[in-house]
Amino acid sequence: MTAAYPDQPWRGVVIAEGLRDPRIINNLRVVDAHITAADLPVDEEGTRGRWHLYWLDAAPQDIDLIQAHTLHAWYAHFWTGNQLAVVYDDARFDVSRDDQSTWEPAISHGLRQGIAREWLDFPTDDTTGELESGSA
Repeated sequence: MTAAYPDQPWRGVVIAEGLRDPRIINNLRVVDAHITAADLPVDEEGTRGRWHLYWLDAAPQDIDLIQAHTLHAWYAHFWTGNQLAVVYDDARFDVSRDDQSTWEPAISHGLRQGIAREWLDFPTDDTTGELESGSA
Protein backbone atom coordinates (compact mmCIF):
# COMPACT_ATOMS: atom_id res chain seq x y z
CA MET A 1 0.00 0.00 0.00
CA THR A 2 2.59 2.59 0.99
CA ALA A 3 5.31 1.65 -1.51
CA ALA A 4 4.52 4.48 -3.94
CA TYR A 5 5.81 7.16 -1.55
CA PRO A 6 8.37 5.39 0.67
CA ASP A 7 10.24 8.54 1.74
CA GLN A 8 7.26 10.83 2.31
CA PRO A 9 5.36 10.85 5.57
CA TRP A 10 1.68 10.09 5.40
CA ARG A 11 -0.68 12.55 7.07
CA GLY A 12 -3.49 10.79 8.87
CA VAL A 13 -6.47 11.23 11.14
CA VAL A 14 -7.01 8.84 14.03
CA ILE A 15 -9.83 8.91 16.58
CA ALA A 16 -8.54 7.81 19.99
CA GLU A 17 -11.85 6.19 20.93
CA GLY A 18 -11.45 3.84 17.96
CA LEU A 19 -8.20 2.33 19.26
CA ARG A 20 -7.72 -0.61 21.61
CA ASP A 21 -4.97 1.33 23.36
CA PRO A 22 -5.04 5.05 22.54
CA ARG A 23 -1.73 5.55 24.36
CA ILE A 24 0.04 4.46 21.16
CA ILE A 25 -0.66 7.97 19.88
CA ASN A 26 1.93 9.21 22.42
CA ASN A 27 4.64 7.51 20.35
CA LEU A 28 3.61 9.13 17.07
CA ARG A 29 4.14 12.63 15.65
CA VAL A 30 0.90 14.50 16.40
CA VAL A 31 0.54 17.70 14.38
CA ASP A 32 -2.98 18.73 15.43
CA ALA A 33 -5.80 17.63 17.71
CA HIS A 34 -9.52 18.28 18.02
CA ILE A 35 -12.13 17.29 20.61
CA THR A 36 -15.65 17.05 19.21
CA ALA A 37 -18.85 18.20 20.79
CA ALA A 38 -20.49 15.65 23.08
CA ASP A 39 -23.06 13.04 22.11
CA LEU A 40 -21.19 10.93 19.56
CA PRO A 41 -21.25 7.12 19.84
CA VAL A 42 -18.21 5.83 21.70
CA ASP A 43 -18.83 2.08 21.84
CA GLU A 44 -21.18 -0.66 20.73
CA GLU A 45 -23.02 -0.56 24.08
CA GLY A 46 -24.54 2.82 23.24
CA THR A 47 -22.23 5.00 25.33
CA ARG A 48 -22.06 8.52 23.97
CA GLY A 49 -19.39 11.15 24.47
CA ARG A 50 -16.69 13.21 22.80
CA TRP A 51 -14.20 11.97 20.23
CA HIS A 52 -10.51 12.92 20.37
CA LEU A 53 -9.15 13.32 16.84
CA TYR A 54 -5.42 13.43 16.13
CA TRP A 55 -3.73 14.43 12.89
CA LEU A 56 -0.45 12.54 12.57
CA ASP A 57 2.58 12.39 10.34
CA ALA A 58 3.08 8.66 9.94
CA ALA A 59 5.59 6.29 8.42
CA PRO A 60 4.29 3.08 6.82
CA GLN A 61 5.05 1.11 9.99
CA ASP A 62 3.00 3.64 12.01
CA ILE A 63 0.02 2.96 9.75
CA ASP A 64 0.46 -0.76 10.40
CA LEU A 65 0.55 -0.07 14.15
CA ILE A 66 -2.62 2.03 14.01
CA GLN A 67 -4.40 -0.66 12.01
CA ALA A 68 -3.36 -3.36 14.51
CA HIS A 69 -4.95 -1.29 17.30
CA THR A 70 -8.10 -0.21 15.44
CA LEU A 71 -11.36 -1.46 16.93
CA HIS A 72 -14.10 -3.04 14.84
CA ALA A 73 -16.52 -0.43 13.41
CA TRP A 74 -13.82 2.28 13.45
CA TYR A 75 -11.22 3.33 10.89
CA ALA A 76 -8.29 5.67 10.39
CA HIS A 77 -7.22 7.23 7.12
CA PHE A 78 -3.93 8.53 5.77
CA TRP A 79 -2.87 10.37 2.63
CA THR A 80 0.22 11.34 0.72
CA GLY A 81 0.45 12.65 -2.81
CA ASN A 82 -2.63 11.37 -4.66
CA GLN A 83 -2.93 8.27 -2.47
CA LEU A 84 -5.49 7.75 0.28
CA ALA A 85 -5.26 4.73 2.58
CA VAL A 86 -8.25 3.75 4.72
CA VAL A 87 -7.52 1.18 7.43
CA TYR A 88 -10.07 -0.84 9.36
CA ASP A 89 -9.35 -3.56 11.91
CA ASP A 90 -9.71 -6.22 9.23
CA ALA A 91 -9.08 -4.48 5.90
CA ARG A 92 -7.02 -1.84 4.17
CA PHE A 93 -8.00 0.13 1.08
CA ASP A 94 -5.58 2.07 -1.13
CA VAL A 95 -7.57 4.49 -3.27
CA SER A 96 -7.12 7.75 -5.15
CA ARG A 97 -7.29 10.80 -2.93
CA ASP A 98 -8.68 12.90 -5.77
CA ASP A 99 -11.09 10.41 -7.33
CA GLN A 100 -13.97 9.66 -4.96
CA SER A 101 -15.31 7.03 -7.35
CA THR A 102 -12.42 4.80 -6.17
CA TRP A 103 -13.57 5.10 -2.54
CA GLU A 104 -16.64 2.87 -2.88
CA PRO A 105 -15.00 -0.37 -1.64
CA ALA A 106 -13.72 1.44 1.49
CA ILE A 107 -17.11 3.08 2.05
CA SER A 108 -18.97 -0.20 1.53
CA HIS A 109 -16.70 -1.95 4.03
CA GLY A 110 -17.35 0.76 6.61
CA LEU A 111 -21.10 0.52 6.07
CA ARG A 112 -20.94 -3.26 6.59
CA GLN A 113 -19.17 -2.61 9.89
CA GLY A 114 -22.01 -0.31 10.97
CA ILE A 115 -20.33 3.06 10.41
CA ALA A 116 -22.73 5.83 9.36
CA ARG A 117 -22.28 6.86 5.72
CA GLU A 118 -21.82 10.54 6.61
CA TRP A 119 -18.72 9.60 8.65
CA LEU A 120 -17.11 7.85 5.69
CA ASP A 121 -16.06 11.10 4.02
CA PHE A 122 -12.27 10.73 4.58
CA PRO A 123 -11.33 14.44 4.75
CA THR A 124 -7.71 15.06 3.77
CA ASP A 125 -7.22 18.43 5.39
CA ASP A 126 -7.61 19.87 8.89
CA THR A 127 -11.41 19.69 8.89
CA THR A 128 -13.51 17.31 10.94
CA GLY A 129 -15.75 16.39 8.01
CA GLU A 130 -19.33 15.65 9.04
CA LEU A 131 -18.54 15.29 12.77
CA GLU A 132 -19.60 18.81 13.70
CA SER A 133 -22.73 18.95 11.56
CA GLY A 134 -24.98 17.30 14.12
CA SER A 135 -25.55 14.27 11.91
CA ALA A 136 -24.43 11.78 14.54
